[in-house]
Amino acid sequence: MSDPLQQPASPPPVPPAAVPPAPAGPSRAKLWAAGAAVVSAIAGVASAIAAFSNNSPSPAAVPPPTAVTLPAPQAASTPGAGAGSSAGTSAGTGAGAAPASVRWSGKIVLGLEGVDLTQNPPRRGDGSTFGYRPAAAHSGSSSMTVKGTAALWTDASAPTPQGCRDLLATQSRSEVVVAEGDSVCLVNEKSPIAVLKVTATHYDDGTYGLIEGELTTWNLRGTG
Repeated sequence: MSDPLQQPASPPPVPPAAVPPAPAGPSRAKLWAAGAAVVSAIAGVASAIAAFSNNSPSPAAVPPPTAVTLPAPQAASTPGAGAGSSAGTSAGTGAGAAPASVRWSGKIVLGLEGVDLTQNPPRRGDGSTFGYRPAAAHSGSSSMTVKGTAALWTDASAPTPQGCRDLLATQSRSEVVVAEGDSVCLVNEKSPIAVLKVTATHYDDGTYGLIEGELTTWNLRGTG
């Protein structure tokens, strides 16, 4: 028999409940690897920026655009005088020069004795002096001619110094048949350039007829 005074045996100890292990955090090695990747990425970006900066010129290094100078517009020329020739130039000025000034202008009567254009005013021949040019003479049965170095002005515009000069240099004749209203460019060797505007012809007057007109000489010499 058991001893009634004997203490009952203690129950076996209950083992503590198993506690699930806490999740393990990132290891130190992984942290170092992540940090290294970030540093490498930053370094790559910095390298790219530096390369771009080295290859691209700075704003100060870009030369400013070169200024472009446009040619000035050229002045339009006016058709010259002279029966379709190239003798007449722009409005009598010639190559942009100022037009020649009037040397003398007035009415004359041209006859056989002629007129000396080198004189100012032009000198008409008298009974003791002949052979001046220009001079008047008959042509055919009723017409009059101007003898000497002469060229008929056929342009619609008024005669000009340079226009007459060019016309005489290219289309002069030893005599030109004229009628009332005609203009004739004149020169005698190195005399000034002149123009005679015929106002009337008189076939039966004088020895070889007479020509009335308005003569103008300019301060411009011939090309000879």
